[in-house]
Amino acid sequence: TDEHGPDAKLVAVPVDSVSREYLQVREIHDLAESLLDRMAHFFTHYKDHEPGKWVRVEQWEGIEAADLEVQGGIARYTHP
Repeated sequence: TDEHGPDAKLVAVPVDSVSREYLQVREIHDLAESLLDRMAHFFTHYKDHEPGKWVRVEQWEGIEAADLEVQGGIARYTHP
């Protein structure tokens, strides 16, 4: 959520054929808690230098929620 309301972010990792580093990652909670903490810190503070802007990280959701965000974005897209 930010100063304008809900503002979902998607976290993605490369497919196995591109990088084997994330072979074990299939859901957000497969990532290390320390990495999730660092990402939350980044999103919470990346607008700090912009007056009147703020971000609040509320929760991490799974692949189903991410899929809904992607599908919703596709549905809202209007070709120029």
